[in-house]
Amino acid sequence: MTNRPLTTVFLALALASLALPSLAEEQAEADGSPGRFHHLRVVDFEGAIGPVPAAYVARQIEAARETGADCLVLRIDSPGGTVLHSMEIADALLDLEDDIHVIAWVPESAYSGAAMVALACDEIVMGRSAHLGDAQPGTHGAEGWKAAGEKLESPLRAKLRAYAERNGYPVALAEAMVSARLEVLKVRDPEGGVHYLETEDFQTMEPEAEAFPGILRKDLTQVGAPVVGADELLTLTATEARDTGFLERRFADDRAFPKDEDELLDNLKTPDAVVDFVTLSFSESASRLLLQLAGILSALVAISLMVLVWQGPGVMTFVGGIALVLVILINLTADQLNGFPIFLLVVGVLLLFAEVFVIPGFGIAGLLGIAAMGTGFLFLAAGATFDDMGGLQEISIGFGLQFVTTILVGLVALFVLSRLVPSVGPARRMVLAAPEGPAVTATDTAPPAASPGARGLAASALRPAGTVEIDGRLVDVVTDGSWVPRGAAVVVVSVEGNRVVVRPLADETDEEPA
Repeated sequence: MTNRPLTTVFLALALASLALPSLAEEQAEADGSPGRFHHLRVVDFEGAIGPVPAAYVARQIEAARETGADCLVLRIDSPGGTVLHSMEIADALLDLEDDIHVIAWVPESAYSGAAMVALACDEIVMGRSAHLGDAQPGTHGAEGWKAAGEKLESPLRAKLRAYAERNGYPVALAEAMVSARLEVLKVRDPEGGVHYLETEDFQTMEPEAEAFPGILRKDLTQVGAPVVGADELLTLTATEARDTGFLERRFADDRAFPKDEDELLDNLKTPDAVVDFVTLSFSESASRLLLQLAGILSALVAISLMVLVWQGPGVMTFVGGIALVLVILINLTADQLNGFPIFLLVVGVLLLFAEVFVIPGFGIAGLLGIAAMGTGFLFLAAGATFDDMGGLQEISIGFGLQFVTTILVGLVALFVLSRLVPSVGPARRMVLAAPEGPAVTATDTAPPAASPGARGLAASALRPAGTVEIDGRLVDVVTDGSWVPRGAAVVVVSVEGNRVVVRPLADETDEEPA
């Protein structure tokens, strides 16, 4: 016979265990916290914002989707970075599906672009000593830091306004993080609700106009002095963020700040929750570091290509190859190996080859080739094209200084090397060396030292310009397009003024030109 009371007890216990997660969530909501989650992905987000962190966060967003996470926690500790990549991250977070809750966890600081990213999150949690704000765009130059001005501030305010409206943060205070000229008032509605409004809007808005949803301007009353003064850029302490409505979640004893990350996660997790911790991989960390040297690496590639075209393969080819591999790996890690920069690099290479094979000497085509390559490498390093460069002045200036300085230093070093140590192995492959054996007489400038049909030996590699020994004299020549190794036999094809054109002498049966 079945024991009904005992069966009833077991059923009650089973039902209670199934209800525990939902009860925990209901209790969290009753305590004023937004809720708990079953699968959390905690992503480390530290340091300056640029192409690599932007690609890293994008990958973590996709991983959160694929693993079925319902909560993405960004552990933000950053001074900010480029406007372009900060907006890229923020927009990606804003576009996330509603079934993934995004939390900005700021244990220390989120300034500038990092503040933008935090405002794009569904929820912000701050450590007791943390700071958030100061998102005014600007550049660091010879005169120090300089604000970018209204042209860039206006679209940035619009972005932060959209983030704040979407996530329920005070819009006027979010905009005051971007522009120092905005003065913000604290106002109260008839129900005792507190809001924030720009002083100019408060003073010029029509009484019957709707200042906030369902609240008319005439029903608002100013409370105290402005909370953000004119010429003051807003940066919030954790306490100020709590008092102004940026922080919703509550912890033990109704605290707005967790003691540490463990308490935060305990507040977020359901009893059976899964937590994944993610940080930058080795390749991402290395790419982030090397990206700061992108101008130097790009210049080494350009120098090695010039040496390869004019003098043939050698040590510089190896150095440039390593630099090129590093540049490619950086851009693969940052997900920005796009078509336009590659097009510019190809154009640069073609112009350099045209300079050597079509237009002997170094002139306009060679300079344009270097410029095209430099611009292509800049766009690769910045992850941008012409339309985006308005927000990347600092990267452009830094890259340009690195690229130009390295090009100049490299060319001077090669020139000095060619003069001082032309017989050393590495130098011999990079520069034109004098022929071995007895000294020969230098070529007179006029009359020409060769005539069509004359034969000689290449005193240096002809790539395609170089020097040939004809009848004991050195003659500056250019080939008909062929690369001729040092010591090879050649025959003069034509003489036009001081321009002597030769071709390789394939065998003894070659006939003299007519």
